[in-house]
Amino acid sequence: MDVLKLVEKGAKKLVPKYMRKFFRASRYELKMQQLSPVDLIIHVGAHWAEDAEIYEQYGAKTVLWIEADPDTYDKLCNVVAERKGETRHLTECALVSSSDGQELEFHRYNNDGASSSVYSTTDTFKARFPNSFETGEVIAMQTRSLPDILAAHGIDLGQANRAMLVLDVQGHEYSVLQGLGDLLQQFHLCKCEVSRIPVYDGGAQFPELDAHFRQHDFKLISHWYALVPRHGDVLYQHR
Repeated sequence: MDVLKLVEKGAKKLVPKYMRKFFRASRYELKMQQLSPVDLIIHVGAHWAEDAEIYEQYGAKTVLWIEADPDTYDKLCNVVAERKGETRHLTECALVSSSDGQELEFHRYNNDGASSSVYSTTDTFKARFPNSFETGEVIAMQTRSLPDILAAHGIDLGQANRAMLVLDVQGHEYSVLQGLGDLLQQFHLCKCEVSRIPVYDGGAQFPELDAHFRQHDFKLISHWYALVPRHGDVLYQHR
């Protein structure tokens, strides 16, 4: 057991039992209940739009779903086409990165593409997720930056009352943020998958992501720092 895990267990023991539900590994849902509504959500790493219903509950007027894998994207389009509410669902098939026009290898994984990434697995990944693995299929893809995609859909972040960014790109979060630049500060909230352990070979780690958010005047609101999960979601709010 690593030092961070020991600290996490010790911190949880200090919390009364009746309050421990508020300090579970992910407090994203609890925070979003307090911070809703949001009117625009940009979700990078959409998979099959599993969060569509909850985004509608958050009051989103527009959701832009961005998915890199072409096969996964086909099902994504079918899923959002069935949404019948007032929320406008947009889709884009793109590998989002720090700039446009780079060629990167995209590694497909067996679990319906949920773990597919520009990075290969580490031994930590294999031990933590023994039933998930690379299929051996690698796609060469051209990258796009998030500002380019937003412009293509006519999305002006400055016109949104409360915009939220969601990053779930399997270790590639820092590159997406680099490509976004100072436009990050036009988001009110950002949900980001982070790792304190090497899950993907070359993937971003929590310290560099956290430093980037703090440099752009965001505050971590979902966790105490000692309780940030070894691999999971955190929520930041622009100050």
